[in-house]
Amino acid sequence: MTTDRRIALVNLGRCEVETFPVSMDLEQRFLGGSGVATYLFCKHAPKMVDPGSADNLCIVSAGYLSGTLSAPLGAVVLTSKSTATGLMARVCVDGPFAAEMRRAGFDHLVLKGRAKNKTCLLIRDGRIEFKEVHGLRDNSLFDPCAVLRKDVLAAKNVVAMACSGTVALEVKDPEGIIAYEKKLIESIDEPPAPNTPDQDGQDSQIMEGPAGSIKLKEIKQSIGQCLGLGCELNFQTAADRILLNTGLALNEDELKQIAYRCIIMERIYNIREGIATSQGRQADDYRENGWTRKAVVKKTKVFDPLRIDDLWDRLK
Repeated sequence: MTTDRRIALVNLGRCEVETFPVSMDLEQRFLGGSGVATYLFCKHAPKMVDPGSADNLCIVSAGYLSGTLSAPLGAVVLTSKSTATGLMARVCVDGPFAAEMRRAGFDHLVLKGRAKNKTCLLIRDGRIEFKEVHGLRDNSLFDPCAVLRKDVLAAKNVVAMACSGTVALEVKDPEGIIAYEKKLIESIDEPPAPNTPDQDGQDSQIMEGPAGSIKLKEIKQSIGQCLGLGCELNFQTAADRILLNTGLALNEDELKQIAYRCIIMERIYNIREGIATSQGRQADDYRENGWTRKAVVKKTKVFDPLRIDDLWDRLK
């Protein structure tokens, strides 16, 4: 099994940190990455919060497989309420940060409040330190991390985060992972099998559920973001990688349910914040797919079967 996963609630204004483990229940319902981040945002974000205020949350999450041989440069996911749309938004950035954050002892950082002065968070071996910084500039205008610091973390007065740690990212079957990933790489140059169904046709398929319909393409993208791979994934490949790395056995239907659950949480949050009554294409998409407050904010028909009933008091 992978090492214990931990969440840190970081109060920037008070320079306080509270940590607790990611329970097996959370892993089974949301995996990690954007899945757990969406749950944490729904659970902790104030209602109708101003995106530019200190009360808005920023959640920094490592993918479920980030740092393993299946995703050595697995994406880090930043989740917050967008100043552009007023809705929940996320950005996935590939690179070593997610793996280093996990080696430093954390899978998720929930940033609350606003630091009094420009601050750097030093994350190492299960501890988070607050260091004031002066004169730090970033001229890398095309660096995604620079953009994130400016647009996502600016309201927090956090100008940098640095990770260093020695926590071992143990996996269930190291030899099996190496063999599996080698086989996947070798298959890239192989010609497609005859009579393979058209991929575009598959991606146009719709998954129905208690809270409305979602395109299969979005379901695949959600699984990729949960795992830290930042791309659409074949369900069998995702299941194989999860099993080899963590020992958690999931079939295709279970993976689809996890992705559906994660997407619908975001939809319900956005509906609570006013998307259904907004003007524009995005609001139209919600209505066309049946994502209205009347349809989705139902405890027994939506929250209970989707296993998100613990969010009922927060999202109703």
